[in-house]
Amino acid sequence: MRHLMVGLLHALGAALGIALVLGVVLYVTPLSEARLPLLAAVGGALAVFWGALKASHLAGSAGLWYGLGVGALFSLVVLFLSWTGAPPGLAAWGEKLGLSLLAGGLGGIAGVAAR
Repeated sequence: MRHLMVGLLHALGAALGIALVLGVVLYVTPLSEARLPLLAAVGGALAVFWGALKASHLAGSAGLWYGLGVGALFSLVVLFLSWTGAPPGLAAWGEKLGLSLLAGGLGGIAGVAAR
């Protein structure tokens, strides 16, 4: 469980850093805000990949499971933090969950392989 929490914290920290960098890039460049959903999805996937990589590297085995766990926990935390009181759009949240699970699984496998 400790490895999952470490991976989740790494993923959340990476997501915050990526969001800050993207905010600055969007502010100082003529890049259109229409690209923001794509950039946010890629940034979130990279953050989950990084967190899963760290979690599975620390664990040393079962990388896929640690990666999927980090991806699922990251999705739940993001859902909780973005809760507005209205029911979430299940299709959009399902896409984000699927992307997080994919990035987490790949990061978990890479973390064990890099060990």
